[in-house]
Amino acid sequence: MREDFAKIVVAEALQSQVAGAIEPEYNHPDLPGNTRLDLLVRSPQAQNIQAAVELKWVRKSTDATIRNWAREIFADVLRVERLQDQMAQGSERVVLVVGEAEEMRRKVWEVRAQAGDGQPRQNVVSALLQQRNAVGAALDAPNPVNLANVSLALQKFVKASAPELMAAIPTTFNVRIAAHYSTKADGIECVVWKVTRPQQQRVLRTADQVWPPVNPPALG
Repeated sequence: MREDFAKIVVAEALQSQVAGAIEPEYNHPDLPGNTRLDLLVRSPQAQNIQAAVELKWVRKSTDATIRNWAREIFADVLRVERLQDQMAQGSERVVLVVGEAEEMRRKVWEVRAQAGDGQPRQNVVSALLQQRNAVGAALDAPNPVNLANVSLALQKFVKASAPELMAAIPTTFNVRIAAHYSTKADGIECVVWKVTRPQQQRVLRTADQVWPPVNPPALG
């Protein structure tokens, strides 16, 4: 099982639910270079973006490549949050993560960022996303994340996750788990995070807030 196959399945599921066109591997309209979004859903008439989906398939590496899944997932969150051009009113920003449950536990849910100098480590998902124990009681309660006031450990984690976004990092955004599912038989887990902006104007982290050097941050 690979991410490209999972992407096809997700695209087929989306197409069965929406009338608009599905566009895979779309160049991010608000970022320079070749940053691509996994799937976009277009409105049938205006051709605005109704939904943007970033997808990760978390699995054990079969080669020498080391994947920092928690960083990659958070980078996806920041990329869908950054979307502005062509977005329809009420459009959805979604990060869908599917993968091996044990690898998800070790490399996503339990990952902690460490600043060094004896400072305490912080759980990344709890601080910057939303933990799976929020499912049910908090499905309609977004978790507000304030990137202007995060700890040194989390600042280093954010910078290492998406260095190309450092000039456009928001001070705040909202994120919530919209769905979570796991199967014990085959050890597969799926989680959907939805990302929204606060109602007020999007505010960027000020230029005088210097990002700490990354060398890289310790994760555990």
